[in-house]
Order: sequence, then structure tokens, then C-alpha cells
Amino acid sequence: MDSESPKSGRTSGCLVRLFWMGVGNFVLVLAAVGIFQNRAGFALTAMDVLLWGASLSLLVVRYVDIRYLAGETADNRPASMADWRRYAATVLGVSLVLWIGAHLIS
Repeated sequence: MDSESPKSGRTSGCLVRLFWMGVGNFVLVLAAVGIFQNRAGFALTAMDVLLWGASLSLLVVRYVDIRYLAGETADNRPASMADWRRYAATVLGVSLVLWIGAHLIS
């Protein structure tokens, strides 16, 4: 039973990293495209909720990765909470730019 615990930790860590490095960012872009395609101007839609939900989920998942799953940076260094703060600022900044840009273009 002890041999399965480390494997389980590696599997969940891998899935978490896959989410914050790829899937979550893809959802952000798809939500921005959805906002643009709605042509609703600055009216809030389900795509806005999706964009901000994806943004917040990226922050939570990355926090869990660093705090509880011995997360690493993209270049395989041990991640710290300073890395999380930089990541959070970047995700929120990019999300804001995507959100405003998609609304302006629509």
C-alpha cells in the first residue's frame, strides 16, 4: 500500500500541472473568443463567467500544486509562494486584457 501513495501523488501532481500549464489557459482563450463572438458589447454573458471562473481556477490549482503537491516551475525547479504570486499577477493581468479586449472588439 505504501508503494501506491507516491505514485498517486505523482499522478495527481501531473494532472494539476497539465491543467495550469495548458488546459486552463486554453479555456481562457476559448472564453475570450466566445465573448467576441457574442457581439454583446460590454453586456455580461456566460462567457464572462467562464473566463473569470477559469482564471480563478488556475490560481487555486496552482496554489494547491505548490502548497500540497510539491509543485515545480515550468523548468522543473521547486516552486515557492513567490512563484505563485508572480503567476497570480500574470494570470489576472492576462485575463483582464483578454476580457477587455474581447469586449472592445465585439
